[in-house]
Formats: sequence, C-alpha cells, structure tokens
Amino acid sequence: MSLADAILHGLVLLWVTVPLWAPALRACLPWRRLPCAGRFTLTVAALVYGAFAACVALVMLPAEVLAIFIGPQLLEMGAPGGRWVSALHADVVVPVFLAFIPALPGVTWVVMLLLAKRWPVICARLGLHVLPVPQPSPDSTGT
Repeated sequence: MSLADAILHGLVLLWVTVPLWAPALRACLPWRRLPCAGRFTLTVAALVYGAFAACVALVMLPAEVLAIFIGPQLLEMGAPGGRWVSALHADVVVPVFLAFIPALPGVTWVVMLLLAKRWPVICARLGLHVLPVPQPSPDSTGT
C-alpha cells in the first residue's frame, strides 16, 4: 500500500466515524461538558447511523432489487417499463449513495446540536446518575 493510499484510507475512516468522534468532542469539552458524555456519544451515533440505515432499507434496497431482478425480466419480455426499472440503479441508487458522503457530517451536526440542548433534561428524566459538571476556574490555581 502506497503512502497516498494509506492517507486516503485514513481520511475515509475519519469521515465515516464522524458520528462517533464529533459528539465525543462536544460532550467532553471542558467549557460545555454534558452529563453522561458516553451515553450522549452513543445516542448520537445510533441516531445518525440508524437514519442512514433506514434510508438504505427504504430507498436503495428496493431500487436495487427492482433493477437487478425485475428490470432484466421486463426487458426480456419487451415490456415498456423494463427500461426505466433497469435504470433505477443509475438514477436512484448512485445519487442517493453519493449524497451520503456530504450528508454524514451534516446530519451528525444537526442531531448533535438538537440533542445537546435537551440532553441534561433527558438524563434527569431517565433518572441517570448525573455527576455535577465542574466549571472551569478563572485562573490556573483553581481558586
């Protein structure tokens, strides 16, 4: 593996894991610390990855099934709808998949901001053990 490939794979890994490290940074910043930071991180990641999995299950998977299994049969029978069913892969699946690339950090950011505003109330209502959040001291002595 060349250096360029290693850098590319590292950037792809960094991009795909945005729903894990971005909420962790937000939850653990000293001046904006959230209670139950680990739960916050896992909740945001679950919501974001779940939204993308739902998109795959509801849009991409049915379009692929139609394009792979039904489209060629309709083309073989000479049905007029065979051409557009066979084109679903290029017209639906590829654009949706390409939209995932810039949407992942955006959806992560929106979910993180919406959930961070309500997170202390959610933790309190669920009865989670919430430790008091230490406030940063104005000077380096801690007094």
